Amino acid sequence: MSGHHAHLRVRFYPGHDGPKWTCVVQRLGGDGMPEGGDLISATGDTRDAARDRALEQTSDEDVREALASAH
Repeated sequence: MSGHHAHLRVRFYPGHDGPKWTCVVQRLGGDGMPEGGDLISATGDTRDAARDRALEQTSDEDVREALASAH
């Protein structure tokens, strides 16, 4: 599952061992492909917990807005 906001992509991945969810934020290039490494990667027992932990890791307003709008 993923969400797009401007030039950012928020994705959630279910875990197999350890934490149940990982939330990843990536910056996208003009071709829609990720540029560089992940901007944020956070884990939690639920999707919401992973998103909340990602929010704690950034003060970038674009990233915060993308995370807040991710479902």
